[in-house]
Amino acid sequence: MDKLVKGILLKMQMEKFVDKEDVEIYQFGLECMLLKLVHIVSYLLIGICLGELFSLLVSGSILIPLRRKAGGYHAKTRMGCYIFSCCVVFLLCLLNKVTMAPVAEIIGMVAADLLIILFAPVENENRTLEHDEKVLFRRQAIGLLILANIVITAILLIHKYLSAAHWLETGVMFTGALLALGIKKKRQN
Repeated sequence: MDKLVKGILLKMQMEKFVDKEDVEIYQFGLECMLLKLVHIVSYLLIGICLGELFSLLVSGSILIPLRRKAGGYHAKTRMGCYIFSCCVVFLLCLLNKVTMAPVAEIIGMVAADLLIILFAPVENENRTLEHDEKVLFRRQAIGLLILANIVITAILLIHKYLSAAHWLETGVMFTGALLALGIKKKRQN
């Protein structure tokens, strides 16, 4: 990856798109962009290989924005982040395949909702928040959670697209689980 980024930067400098004094900024941005691309492609491949691409996209539609606002566990290194994230996506796809007892889904959702309402946002060593950011992120996390619960409830009430309700529930439950892991890690440190 380092060679690729340096090659791109060299080409950009030769074409006069980047000034020498800005190379570090562009290097950081390119590294982040390429890492995100590798993550996304890996997640899509996991979803495709498990035959759960659509369910992964539905779960991710709530998991990704809710996790960004609620926080939670994050690995210390880039490789650790990549491996952990791929494992989470793999487990999410597996759980999306499972038909859970309604009581188990209700308990999982209530637990996740309570964790998010009581503790969001959870900081980590890679992301510390100012007081104003904490207030804003907390409000946004709770707003997303309310929206998710309304959509899930509406789907369940109309008795259509029940799989989509399950997939959204797993996205919320995984957010709660990652939040709990973040709380545990923070308390250990």
